[in-house]
Amino acid sequence: MAKKTIDVTLTSITNDGMRSVSPYGYIGAYSVRQADDEHVYESGILYDVDAGQPIHEGVLKLKPGESLTYNSTKRLSISHFGFSDGQNQMLLMESELRQHTIVTGGSNETFYFGGRKKVLFGELEAFSNFSMGYRAQYEDNDFEFTANFTVTIISSSG
Repeated sequence: MAKKTIDVTLTSITNDGMRSVSPYGYIGAYSVRQADDEHVYESGILYDVDAGQPIHEGVLKLKPGESLTYNSTKRLSISHFGFSDGQNQMLLMESELRQHTIVTGGSNETFYFGGRKKVLFGELEAFSNFSMGYRAQYEDNDFEFTANFTVTIISSSG
């Protein structure tokens, strides 16, 4: 059996759109079974914001073109058992994020799309960066941002 201990870090969030964003919900990192990603071995939440709360250190919204630095890190172990039937583990990045908008006559909650990424054991390099793009739309309003991550291998055996 081979094993990698990794640190997964949410490094920053950048507003890529034309409207301010204030995503609430969570972004998590999970060690899961490759064939069944509902089977979770370890998990860590990198971003967790309730509706109406600051998205980071008193900041309520992120204006177009702006970025926030987070450096939120969770340590996980990912194992490779040598099987070809999907029993090996992988890193799964998953989120459930929403955008609250004020509209004529009330308000609306819209889900962000794009919040899922799988990284197989063999794809975990000594140090790697990746981004996940998110997009929510309500009527003619588009809300877009990118979450940036770093994966660092702390130890590797087998």
